[in-house]
Amino acid sequence: MNNLQSFPQPFRRSSPQSSPQSSRKHLSRLDRRAVAGLGKIAAAIACLGWLAGCMPNTPSAAAGPETRYPYIVESQLVTQPVVYQADAIQLDRVETGRVDAFLNQFFKTGGGVLEIRAASAADDPVVKARVQALRQHALMRGAQPHELRLRRVAAPNGSDSGSGPIILSFESSTAKVAACTQRNAPTAHNPSNMTHPDLGCSLRRNIAAMISNPSDLKEPQTEQQGDSMRRSRVIRNYRAGEPTEATRGSKESAGSIRGLGQ
Repeated sequence: MNNLQSFPQPFRRSSPQSSPQSSRKHLSRLDRRAVAGLGKIAAAIACLGWLAGCMPNTPSAAAGPETRYPYIVESQLVTQPVVYQADAIQLDRVETGRVDAFLNQFFKTGGGVLEIRAASAADDPVVKARVQALRQHALMRGAQPHELRLRRVAAPNGSDSGSGPIILSFESSTAKVAACTQRNAPTAHNPSNMTHPDLGCSLRRNIAAMISNPSDLKEPQTEQQGDSMRRSRVIRNYRAGEPTEATRGSKESAGSIRGLGQ
């Protein structure tokens, strides 16, 4: 028992009573920690918002003006019957004016294919002469040979006479774009990072109004055959180190493309 009583007791430190000053210091440390934590959270939210602007767009947001406002090409067949006097080959003055007005309408649409369709028997000389005269008239007014197409159909009611109608026709195309109705659309809330819904609409409408031949939007025109003689001459002159440009007339400018940059 004496040995147990002589065993040293553990040292116990009495906790002093907390003073008001120590409590205020403890609270101030907690406030600083809370403020620091809120600051970290705010910084994380700001970084996430910044990174959201760099995220890839959704398919609807990535769609450009050409997808939202595509060109709409509408076409219709325009026809003009050509009336001749009995057994006449050439057009009279009134019919010439009507044909010229039709040709001007064809030129304004940007060209394409002008069809001359005749209803006659296969061996009708009068209709053949009229078609050739009408084709020559169109060429004199500015039509290109590759724009003209001649077509013969059976005479009405199986008639073999040359009184069948001759009809001019071409396909008129117009390009349109959907109306720009989203100019005042609200864009303040834009979590998907989408562009303005009206972006590019006015530009594409202006281009649609300026297209010379809207049918080219559906299918490009057939490339015309090049001048093989001119091509051979240019290649021959190039290999010989001679000028390849065409010879200029006496009233044309004497400048040359070889003088550019000198």
